[in-house]
Amino acid sequence: MMIGGNGSKIGAFKFRTPERKDGSALYRLIRDCPPLDVNSIYAYCLLADHFAKTVVLAEYENGLAGAVTAYIRPENPDTLFVWQIAVVADARRAGLGKKMLHGLMERPVCSGVKYMETTISPSNEASKNLFISLAQQLKCGIETRPFLSVADFAEGVHEEEHLYRIGPFGPANYLHGK
Repeated sequence: MMIGGNGSKIGAFKFRTPERKDGSALYRLIRDCPPLDVNSIYAYCLLADHFAKTVVLAEYENGLAGAVTAYIRPENPDTLFVWQIAVVADARRAGLGKKMLHGLMERPVCSGVKYMETTISPSNEASKNLFISLAQQLKCGIETRPFLSVADFAEGVHEEEHLYRIGPFGPANYLHGK
């Protein structure tokens, strides 16, 4: 069964694009998934409205089980930047994060995407493992480099962030690489 389109299902999860009204639920999901940085409800409403085509919501009977927030970089239209991946505690270790990423890459809006980027703090082993595993599964390269230093954060209370870049890949990776 294909994931990524509105209303498609995998197991007990239903994958869909968000609507503006989902901003509050997206905010609560991120808030409940440390160590993710929590932004304002307004920011999540904007993501759900302005960037709906590159945001994936995974629902189950109790509400949101997970989400991927992402956007195609305006200056690099072949690059999808993944901002946050959240999965509720009772849905972890089921590959939901990777399934949401695959579903996102199957959407028409990502047909020209050849690279995926994200930033990850050094202590976030789960995110590092997810992106390394995804690159291996897609049989493509992965590069890392420093991106944001502690000094880049106004209060200095945030870990540095490293940029992870995987690719190049193409549609064949998503049709046959899963």
